[in-house]
Amino acid sequence: MGGGGARAAYQVGVLRALARRHPNLEIPVLTGVSAGAINAVHLAAHPGNFQEAVEDLARLWGSLTVEKVFRVDPRSLSWHALRALLQLGSGGLIGGAGIRSLVDTSPLRAFLQEALGVGDGPIPGIQEKIDAGRLRALGISTSSYSTGRSVTWIAGSPGVVEEWERPLRRSRRAEITVEHVMASAALPLFFEAVEIEGEWYGDGGIRLASPLSPVIHLGAHRILAISTRFERTAEEAARPDWNGYPPPAHIMGQLTNAIFLDLLDQDAWRTETVNHLLRKLPPGERGDFKVLELLTLRPSRDLGRLAGDFEIRLPGLFRFLLRGLGTGELKSPDILSLLLFEHGYLTRLMEVGERDGEARMGELTAIIDPEGARPPPSQEEPPPDALQRARQRRLRRRAGESGVAAGNESVDISVGSQETPERASPPGESPPD
Repeated sequence: MGGGGARAAYQVGVLRALARRHPNLEIPVLTGVSAGAINAVHLAAHPGNFQEAVEDLARLWGSLTVEKVFRVDPRSLSWHALRALLQLGSGGLIGGAGIRSLVDTSPLRAFLQEALGVGDGPIPGIQEKIDAGRLRALGISTSSYSTGRSVTWIAGSPGVVEEWERPLRRSRRAEITVEHVMASAALPLFFEAVEIEGEWYGDGGIRLASPLSPVIHLGAHRILAISTRFERTAEEAARPDWNGYPPPAHIMGQLTNAIFLDLLDQDAWRTETVNHLLRKLPPGERGDFKVLELLTLRPSRDLGRLAGDFEIRLPGLFRFLLRGLGTGELKSPDILSLLLFEHGYLTRLMEVGERDGEARMGELTAIIDPEGARPPPSQEEPPPDALQRARQRRLRRRAGESGVAAGNESVDISVGSQETPERASPPGESPPD
């Protein structure tokens, strides 16, 4: 599960739809980055079945407010803004210690500790599920400001889950704590970095150039990736978001999208392209590479545009500061959607996620139970290539937006034409990685 700040509530909606159909589902490998790390850790630590875990997670998001994520009282916001101005205006001579963040995120730490039933130690429940065979591995990705590398913290049984290292990214075995989650979710500049084992870490999306890499390294063959990025049509993408000089909020939104959302789509496209090439090779000539079955589910609604409807509900001074960046002038204020931890907006995102999950339940069922959910692939017709699949996804999304009732049937047909992935051993790494 990827990042996106408050947008991660959308992922919970998708999970709710899946849990209603498959209440006892066991997901062997869970990975999360940024706000998605909160969802992944909660599922990994929860002792109940899948539906119970998801419903508890939905209640947590439903109870979340801006005040439970960072301090928005006038004194705290004014103090952080004043320190920043003093340091910038004095060349660092005035303002005390260096600026660490624009807001104080101590409320989020307290919220997570209470929700997960833990203080400073390892989060209870994760190792118990690993020992019981209900969980193979958990991976939480962070970015090291100290070394400039992406670091994925992993929990799993030794001998079953091994560490890896690649240029500018590596994994480290750890007992997952709230500090790992806080580090993964620490939006750069807005949230304070977190010190872990002598190094400073921030949002995992900053340095994670290949978002699918951790779950592949942890042994997954079938992958469900829940994105929070709305896929525009070609006509929408060609239409300017802003006429005239872009305000800071628009530039910041473009920057955060590039860091936290766009890379998953690129990685998914590369994976599907490599899958198509591998299917052209006989299994004996594929070496350690394997065909991965990947389903990327993304919102059918523009979550940034939805955020504009709820901005008025934010605390007064915080809303004033955001509007100073230009959020009120934008049709789709993406930077606002990352910070809009407001009950109405979060509830709306979960509702959109549930509808999208139900609309694509055929594909979701196929990814968790491919043999039981669809007939074997036809031997007379090759599987569609990456471009065909992308076109089919766009058509399904447009059909869902126009209210076509038979959307699930088209999902079943398109999924049924895919080839069942090879189970190569040992698990290798896809070429995009």
